[in-house]
Amino acid sequence: MALSNGGIIGVDNDSVTAVKITQFTSSGTFDTSDTTANLLVIAGGAGGSASPNGPGQCGGGGGAGGVLYNSATTRPTDNSAISLPASPVPVTVGAGGGGGTAHGPDPAEGRQGANGSDSVVVADSVTYSALGGGTGGNNFGGGANHGANGGCGGGGAGKAPGGENAGGSRPAPANQGNDGGSGSGSPPANSPWTAGGGGGTNTAGGPATPGNSSGGGGFPYTITGENISYGGGGGGGKEAAPNSAGGYGGGGAGGSAGTSGPSPTPGHGSAGGANTGGGGGGGGTAVSPIGADAQVGAAGGSGF
Repeated sequence: MALSNGGIIGVDNDSVTAVKITQFTSSGTFDTSDTTANLLVIAGGAGGSASPNGPGQCGGGGGAGGVLYNSATTRPTDNSAISLPASPVPVTVGAGGGGGTAHGPDPAEGRQGANGSDSVVVADSVTYSALGGGTGGNNFGGGANHGANGGCGGGGAGKAPGGENAGGSRPAPANQGNDGGSGSGSPPANSPWTAGGGGGTNTAGGPATPGNSSGGGGFPYTITGENISYGGGGGGGKEAAPNSAGGYGGGGAGGSAGTSGPSPTPGHGSAGGANTGGGGGGGGTAVSPIGADAQVGAAGGSGF
C-alpha cells in the first residue's frame, strides 16, 4: 500500500550477498579475487591397528587428523580471517592412514596401522599445516608398538606385553587435537581386554576402562552455516561386545569379539568418514576357538 509521503508498506527485499564456501576434497589450487577468507584445515585421520588373533589382544583406535582454523598453529574458532594473495593458493588434502592388516605369511599376526597425512595450505607466505593423526598401538610379535603421536594421538593396545601406552597430540603447547586413550595391560576382574580410543580434535580418546574405549569427539565448526563436528577419533578394539563407538565427527567404531567356525564373524574396526579427518577403529579380538586371521583395523578418513 502506497503512503502519502511516497513510502510503501510491504516486504523489504534488501539484497543479500551469499556466503561463498569452497571445500577441497582433493588437492588443487584456490583462486579468488577476495583478499581475506576464513580457513579451516583438517588432516587425514590415522588407521586403527589390527589385533593378533590371540586371546584377549586388541588394536588401538586411530587418532583424528589435526585441525587448524584461521591459524598456523592451533584450532580456536575465534581467530580473524586470514589474508589471501593475488596469486592462486596451493592446497594439499591429507589422505587417511591405512588400517592395520594381517601379517603374511602368518595371518594370525596383526600389524599396526598407518598415520594420517598432513593437509597443507600456503597463503600469503604463511604455511598452514594440519598434522595427520597417529595410529593406534598393537602387539605384533609381542613387541611394544604403542599408540603413535600425531595431530591427535592413537589409542594404546589391549593386553600386555607391549603397546598399551597411548600416543599424544603434537606439537605442544599449541595442540591441534588431543591424546589417545591408554590401553589395558591388566583389566579388572571379569572385565574384557580393551584397547584405548584414538584422540579427537575436541576431546581425548577413551581409556581402556570397562565399556569406555570410544574415540575422542570432534571439534564443532559453523563455517558451512551448520554446526558440524570434524576430527573424531577411532574406537579401540575390545574382547567383548558392544563395539566401542567412534568419536562424533567421523570416527570409526572399534571391533569387538569375532567368532570362528563355519560362519565366522569378523571383529574388524570400522573406517573413519571421508573428508572428516576421522580416525579408523581398531581390530577386536576373537573368541575361542581362535580363528586363522587377525582382526584388522580400519582406515582413517581423509581430510580437507
